[in-house]
Order: sequence, then C-alpha cells, then structure tokens
Amino acid sequence: MLMSAYQWIARGRPRENGPVGKAVITATALALTALLMAMAFGVYVNRAIALHLFVGGMLTLAFLTVTGNPRRPTGPTVASWLLVAAAWGACAYFVSMYEVHDKRIPMIDALTVADMTAGIVLAALVLEATRRCIGMTLVVLVTGFLAYGIWGDLLPGAFSHRPLSAQEIVDHLVFSKDGLMGPALEVAAFLVFVFVVFGSLLDRWGGGDFFHDLAHGLVGKQVGGPAKVAVFSSGLYGSISGSPTADVVTTGSFTIPLMIRTGVPRTYAAAVEAAASTGGAILPPVMGSAAFLMVDFTGIPYSTIITAAIVPALIYYLIVFTAVHLKAHRLGLKPTLVEGAPTLPQVLKRDWFYFVPIAVLVWGVLKLDRPVFAGAIACLTLVPVGMLRNRSPKAFIASLVGGLNNGMGQLVGVGIACAVAGLVVGTLAMADLTGKISSGMFSLAGGHYALTLFVATVVIILLGMGMPTPAVYALSAVLAAPALIALKIDLLPAHLFIVYFASMSAITPPVAVAAFAAASIARANPIAVGFVACRVGIVAFVLPLLFVSQTGMLLIGDAQTIVTTIAFVVMGALCLVVAFEGWLMGSVGTPLRIALAVVAIVLLAQTGIARWVAAAAFLALVVWRFRRHNAATPGAAAA
Repeated sequence: MLMSAYQWIARGRPRENGPVGKAVITATALALTALLMAMAFGVYVNRAIALHLFVGGMLTLAFLTVTGNPRRPTGPTVASWLLVAAAWGACAYFVSMYEVHDKRIPMIDALTVADMTAGIVLAALVLEATRRCIGMTLVVLVTGFLAYGIWGDLLPGAFSHRPLSAQEIVDHLVFSKDGLMGPALEVAAFLVFVFVVFGSLLDRWGGGDFFHDLAHGLVGKQVGGPAKVAVFSSGLYGSISGSPTADVVTTGSFTIPLMIRTGVPRTYAAAVEAAASTGGAILPPVMGSAAFLMVDFTGIPYSTIITAAIVPALIYYLIVFTAVHLKAHRLGLKPTLVEGAPTLPQVLKRDWFYFVPIAVLVWGVLKLDRPVFAGAIACLTLVPVGMLRNRSPKAFIASLVGGLNNGMGQLVGVGIACAVAGLVVGTLAMADLTGKISSGMFSLAGGHYALTLFVATVVIILLGMGMPTPAVYALSAVLAAPALIALKIDLLPAHLFIVYFASMSAITPPVAVAAFAAASIARANPIAVGFVACRVGIVAFVLPLLFVSQTGMLLIGDAQTIVTTIAFVVMGALCLVVAFEGWLMGSVGTPLRIALAVVAIVLLAQTGIARWVAAAAFLALVVWRFRRHNAATPGAAAA
C-alpha cells in the first residue's frame, strides 16, 4: 500500500522509444537548439512566438521521454503521442494567432471560445508534464493555488479576494506576461538553455573526466583522497553545469564506488557526493537556474550576482572539504594510490585546452555582462574541443547531436518547472495572495528580525520538499522576499538568501533529488543520505543567515569590513565543523565539542569584542592541539 502511494506521487521513468520516437525527439531537440542558439547570438525572433515554440518542444520531450509514473510501461504509447499532438495543436494556435493576441488589451478585450480552449488545454498539458517529470506533489501544490484563485472569494477574513471569472483567470494565467508565459519561463528558454547546452557538450567531450583527473591530481593522494576528489571534481563540474542531479550522476559514478572501496561507509560516501554536487548550484561562474531567475526578478546584473556569491560558495566548499578531511582521519583511512591515475602535470599537459572555453565563459559573463551571449560564445569555443576528441567528421557530428539531445533532455525538468511556477506566481498576483502571505509572515514573527528570518527559512525549506530549485525560488521570491526586504535587508542579499535555501532543497529530506541520485549509486538509504549530506553541508544553512546582515561576505563595503567579516566567518565555520566531526588532530570529547559550538556561534555572530576573544581562543586551541599531535607523532602532518 505504501509503495503504491509512493508510485502514485513519484515521477515517471525514462521511456524507451522506437525509431520514429527517437527521430522526433532528435528533430525537436535540434530545432529548439537552432532557434534558441540563434537568439543567443543576437538573431531577431519574436520572443512570444519563440516562447510558445519552446513550450511545445518541452512538452513534446516530456511526453515522449518520461512515462506517466513508475508503474507505466516504458515503451511508446498512443496516449503519449496524443498528448504531443495536443501540445503542438495548442502552441500552433498561439503562434498563428500571435498578431491578434498582440493587439488585444489583456483583461479588457474578451477571449474567444477558441482562446479559452487553447489556454485551458495548454495549462492542463503543463500540469500533466509536471506530474510526469517532477511528481504529483508539485501538481497538488499548484492545484491548491489554482483552487484558491477560483474559489478564494468564498473564504472569510483577510484571505478572501474578489470574485474572478473564468475569462479573467485564463487571461491572466495564459495570455498575460505574469503567468505561464512569464519571466520564469523566459529565463529557462532564453538564458538557462545556453548554459545547459554548454555543460552537456563539455561533459560529452570529456569535461567530466577532465575535472575528475584534475581533482585527483590535486588531492587524490591525500588521506581520504577519493572523498576529497569528489568534493573538488563535483565543485568544478557543478560550477559549470549548475545541476546537482547531473553532477551526482556524472562525477558520482566514479567517486562513490572508489570511496566505498577505500573504507568510506556507503551512506557517508553518497552524502559527500550529494553535498559537493549541490554546492555547484551556488558556485560561480554559472551557478544554478535559480541565479538566472534572480536576474529577472531583481534586475541585478548577473556579473554582480556571481561576484557577490563567490566568497560564500568558496567557504561552503572549504568546510565540506574540511569535514571530509576530519572524517577520513577519524575513520583511520590511509592515503590511497589509484593505479594508472594521471599526475597533475600530466593532466595539465594532456587536457589544457579544456580551460579555454571555461575561461571564455568566465570572461564573457564578467566583462560583457550579457550572460546568454557569453554562454553562446563559450559553446562555440567548445567545437574545437569536440573535434579534438572526435577526429572524424562523422564521429564529431554524432557526438554533437548526442550532446544536444542530452542537453535538451536535462532542460526539460527546468523548463516544465519554470512553466508551472509561472502558473502559481500568476495566481498569487491575480488573487493578491503575495502581499497577504508576506504580511502574515511578518506579523507571525511580530516584525522581529531573527524570527522573520526563521519563518522565511522554514517556508523556503518546506517548499523545497518535493519541488525543483527554480520553482522553489520563483515562489519564494514572491512570498518571502517582501518580508525580508521589510526588515531593511538589501535586495541582493535578500534574494541570494532565497537562492541558497532553494538550492539546498536538493539535499533536504524527505525529498532530496541529489541525495536520492547518490543513494542509488551507493545502494544506500536515500533518507539517511539526505540527513548526512545536510550535516556535511551544514554551513550552507548558516551562511545565508549571516550574509543578510554581514554583507562584507558578499564583498559589499570597505576593505577592512570585508576582510574581517570573511576571516571571522571562516574561523567560525571551521570551529563548527570541528564540533560536528569531533576531530582536531585527535579525537575531541563531548565537553570540548559543546564548547567549540559555543565559540563558533560567537565567531559567526556580530558580537563585538567577544568575537576577538573567541577567535583567540580557537587559534590557541589549534596551536595547542598541533603541538601535542607533533609531540606524540614526530614528523606527522597536521590532521
């Protein structure tokens, strides 16, 4: 009974297609790639028409590549083809009627019966694609919001709204720019797309192997080397792909089995990979899709966002790496030599050319301040890499097509999530629920700074249980951001706060997609993996609570403030991880762990002179433990 309930709410399985299905999938992927890449390079295409074509393509790929749920057969079905036909029929109607719809005045000019039918069909198809690609949990949540929009006028009290007709609802949700075809879907189509393609092609042409070999050359021979390789390689790959699940599948297939073979427990091995991969969503230069949505929601340039995000992201990886280092010593692991693994000079000599497209991407994002164009140029510079990896034209074309297919497949989940998020955001705006919920959050916390942050955090984490990151951010940006800004938190840290907690939903139980993916590779309990991953990446849940008030972490303010803030936060985070792992050049007892946790709180909080005293105490402890360790084991390195 429990399993059947899980199967009912779970997303579908990958579908196995015949020659016709594969041909349609490839043709759709290539056509969408050509259209969106041309737009990325500056070719003019009407954005509304392109957006409807994008939706049609995403729905086609969703229905042809994913089954209805885990119980469904994986072969092609008549129902899937009928859904594809309905999707293209609805999108073709919108494209053909574009000029008529462009001239009408939304919410004033009446919709025709055909308009209403096409709008309802398109919204229903998006919900069905959501059920297949993401799961029933999100569909139920969205349906609840839609039900509020339809019948909310019947509610008593402050949450009641004026009656809305069917025409108004469909007009606002489908025909306006505040609903399904709103900013979230535009970001997926015109911005996220190009970076997903870049990551897919880079991986197709050996980028994942390069990052793994580079990480192994840097840290592979140290104590806990395989786990440290997982942290480094997942961070490097994740900073480009921005997808925790794709990162786990790509790098975890190497690192998790190797960790297990060297004595790391299965659950911990999967947790390290999940935490390291999830960090890629907050690590520049690409970060995750939520960061691109932040550009559209706030109007802040992408270069400004990634510049602000770099220090917290590096602190996150420093702490995850330190946690792995301490755990390896606690488990008594020895340095492991992998036979045939290349050294760092060998990796750099053999694969130096992978740095070229990455450098072009970073330069373009920072200097051109046009991230989509920078991504398109970076994709172009990948072509010589593909030619080096595939000497014959036939092999190169086959790998290019395969990479584009994979890229569009990875984009389906993001595209569908952004489309369905648009329905919810549209409903919130239409029923004026945004202001009511934000006011309710602020009132619930009594206007208290810490309580409001806590309530906002709980709301974002709860939304993240069962929802993909872009949908979590889109909803939280309209629900929680106003309450944060009411506390006089600046726009950048307020929305980056939401990006962090939305991204961490990938490892937050009970529904943690990165933890589930890692658990499947390690053959471990996914819920246990999620909890351990949260412990390994605990600092990610602390940093947002800090940088909303200590903006020096985001490189905002004078040089002295920035340096001292970062120094205290790094020491506090290191103190915290020592308290959690119970190891500092030897076992740390419970009383000292409790004391370290208190010192960490003092270091992380803005506590004036007490902060300097805590810093001195922690440094004194490190020096004392270091000397005692060296005295006990002469010649040993610090652990």
